[in-house]
Amino acid sequence: MQTATGCRVMLAMLAVVVAIPAAAAARPYRVDLRQVSGPSPFAAGCPGAAFDATMISGQETEPSITVNPANPRNLVAAWKQDVGPDSTRSDLIGSSVDGGRTWRRSTIPGLSKCTGGTADGASDPWVSAGGDSTVYFTALVPHFQGSTPLSAVVASRSRDGGGTWRLPATISPPAEGNETPAITADPRRRGRAYEVWAEFATAAIKFSWTNDTGASWSAPVVVDPSIPDAIDLVPRLVVLPDGTLVTVFARAEFATGVGKVYATRSRDGGATWTAPVELLAQPIETFFDPETGEELPQPQFPNIAVAPDGSVYVTVEGNSSASAGEIAVSRSRDGGASWTRVSSPGVGAYAFEPAIAVDSRGTVGITWYDLRNDRPGDAALSGDVWFASSRNRGSSWRETHVAGPTDLRTGALPRQNRFGEYQGLAATGHHGFAAIFTMAAPFATDGPTDIFVARIKRGKCRQHKGCSHGQDR
Repeated sequence: MQTATGCRVMLAMLAVVVAIPAAAAARPYRVDLRQVSGPSPFAAGCPGAAFDATMISGQETEPSITVNPANPRNLVAAWKQDVGPDSTRSDLIGSSVDGGRTWRRSTIPGLSKCTGGTADGASDPWVSAGGDSTVYFTALVPHFQGSTPLSAVVASRSRDGGGTWRLPATISPPAEGNETPAITADPRRRGRAYEVWAEFATAAIKFSWTNDTGASWSAPVVVDPSIPDAIDLVPRLVVLPDGTLVTVFARAEFATGVGKVYATRSRDGGATWTAPVELLAQPIETFFDPETGEELPQPQFPNIAVAPDGSVYVTVEGNSSASAGEIAVSRSRDGGASWTRVSSPGVGAYAFEPAIAVDSRGTVGITWYDLRNDRPGDAALSGDVWFASSRNRGSSWRETHVAGPTDLRTGALPRQNRFGEYQGLAATGHHGFAAIFTMAAPFATDGPTDIFVARIKRGKCRQHKGCSHGQDR
């Protein structure tokens, strides 16, 4: 649940425009776009919740998505529902059993006062499915003391594909400074899952694990204690085929004014972690809309994915000005011990909030927003969603338009990055990808923003709304 200050210290990472060769000939991707969110189930509000009168019914942001490895047609998503300037009424769940064609929306009992709990809201949802079909969910739940949120890190799980959920278990009790939790199910160990989060009060990254499908969680372990005059942010974790855990995180070094991305590894299930290895670094910057002077979205949340061969990929924004940028991509082929910068999709325009995934054939997919189609001087700040794929470990990319343009200025507040701080992407076996993201006008129908899922698959593209062809970049 990032504050405006937290958003400003999100990192402007190293970006070098790379000439990209044409991709190998391949069938183009087709895109099928579906709206997932709907009318708010909390339209009457949540009596007794802090700041409830300021919540905006139908404003949704920050979606996450996962695919059940045992059944790739089972997709589960989560997002923030009824987002206001200071909090969110609750997180909501969407589940599909037909590959994303149709969706069922549900709540998690006891998550917030909206769903029978004691917390004043919920935020930062994240979902992950294990090889035993258990789906895990994590979030922050704030308990306000005046205007100060004391946020707990909680987790829940579903054993029926996201339809029903158990009462949340507390991983870290309410405290000032808990932020950006992420949960990862172990793909091979039944009932095992891992949690990472940032603890601003100590500037550290924390880790916990469960062996009983989330009924209980281990005492927190420090993954990285940060350094003086710095703070560690936004951890994300993957499990490699040999069981190694790799966590990436961002670090804002205030003493030097530099933002960096680091990776660290554990070979003993998270009990101990290696010294962090630097991936990317660049001076911390904030970019502004030249027409309005408002902050442009650039939360600088690194995203991570692992390929079947154990290669690890990390992506983050790489903007150099309010009108120029790219999506930076790094790769490790030795379990996160060392990293190489690979070619990027070569956006050229201001870009933000990339998400990354790798399918079972090793194809790397990335989605992001960029402003290439914005027209200066009109009333809108027009952003589009794009997808790029690489079948050669990032040497070249093939690009597909996914959705848009959508008007960012009709979304959430500038300090909330208009669409929140992250979007989601998951591989659907060897069949393609499922991207989840936020859009505003003219696409949103149930409030200022709505959540959409795009099913991105190879094959013949039928001529209908939401169907796009790929092009080499």
